[in-house]
Amino acid sequence: MKITTICLLLFISFVHLQAQDELLTNDKGQVIVPEKGDIGLGVNMIPVFYWLGNSFNSTANNNYANNDKFFAVFGNSVLIGKYMLTNQSALRLAWGINLGHSVKEQYIQDDASNDPSTMVKDSRTLNWSQASLGLGYEMRKGKGRLQGFWGGDIRLTYNQSSDYRYTYGNGYSLSNLVPTSYDWGTNLNGNKRTIAHTGLNAFGVGLRGFVGAEYFVAPKVCIGAEFGWGVMYQHTLATTISEEYFNVVNQEVAVEHNYIAAKNEVTAGVDNFDGTIYLMFFFNTNGQATPQKSRDNVNKTEKKSKKSVRGNSRF
Repeated sequence: MKITTICLLLFISFVHLQAQDELLTNDKGQVIVPEKGDIGLGVNMIPVFYWLGNSFNSTANNNYANNDKFFAVFGNSVLIGKYMLTNQSALRLAWGINLGHSVKEQYIQDDASNDPSTMVKDSRTLNWSQASLGLGYEMRKGKGRLQGFWGGDIRLTYNQSSDYRYTYGNGYSLSNLVPTSYDWGTNLNGNKRTIAHTGLNAFGVGLRGFVGAEYFVAPKVCIGAEFGWGVMYQHTLATTISEEYFNVVNQEVAVEHNYIAAKNEVTAGVDNFDGTIYLMFFFNTNGQATPQKSRDNVNKTEKKSKKSVRGNSRF
């Protein structure tokens, strides 16, 4: 539904695209659309929409509304910057540095006690991080408050999606080779249990073309929608899974390390790296923007002042 709505918005915008000779102004003479020298700052609104929608449901794996929401709500947010080179072209910068940390705990039976009500605690810690940087160029064209744009970006990305650390309340011993442990899904393997699952660090570089539209709800304030198609090369580093177990021969706890080899891949397709829907504000770098009507008066005054002066008058 979201994709259909945005496609319709983009279609409507390009139906109305026409070259404009003068900047659009309101009744007060304030310029509504961005102009040469303006700087635009925007933010991806998709995480906010997800959080609002998911706040009203009870999905078990709801990363936006569960007990991890303090760190996860802005997990894929990206800030967007634009610098207007001319009234119809701009440099673009997109960047995002997002970090997350969560700890989950579960109580289980204490193997060292005969009392079934005696419990110990297992825990799992997750750390993740995402970083992205994009630099591009866009061209703009439109009439009225609706502006269309298109262009290309260069992309750099970093993603660490898996850094798990486990602690367990029940320890190993010669009489307890398989201690009771909470099953987090992938941490138990017979008489072995995972204590660390690290890696999946991925670095990417790519090229992306995009097309979008902005509608200005107020002077220099717009809501934008954008789609992109890109090609990305990504290198994923090796993953390490560390498991502990009881070594019967040495009668001690041992740790075994297993490695998953690094990999390289190339992907291509539609993406929404910068957020499909965003809110953006444009600011004039030379101070408060002069209303268009005032500029016209200034231009007329300058033309009059250029008239030649006859005689010996010094003024």
